[in-house]
Amino acid sequence: MRTIIVYIATSADGYIARADGAVDWLDRPRTAGDYGMGKFYRSIDTILWGRKTYEMVLRFQEEGKDSTENYSKIKNYAFSRRPPRKVARGFEFVNEPIKEFAKRLRAMKGKTSG
Repeated sequence: MRTIIVYIATSADGYIARADGAVDWLDRPRTAGDYGMGKFYRSIDTILWGRKTYEMVLRFQEEGKDSTENYSKIKNYAFSRRPPRKVARGFEFVNEPIKEFAKRLRAMKGKTSG
């Protein structure tokens, strides 16, 4: 069965976003190393996104801080009750309960299948 790994960027005080939804704390100077993130990203084949995070990725792409290339080699599912009419390349929207979707996903073959 496939493994689902939870990876969430949180601030030192345990929050994902500021009260107003901003994630500007993520936009910090690059360090000399990547803390193992390159190896981690090479080990995954699928990312599950929430609608707000999907929209943030699109904003980062518009601002030149990110590229669709970063998401084209892996499967990307975004969850929303109301998916947008136009979906970014490399993304697929899911409108089903996460628990049921995760059960189906775990049954599919992937990099972490046992």
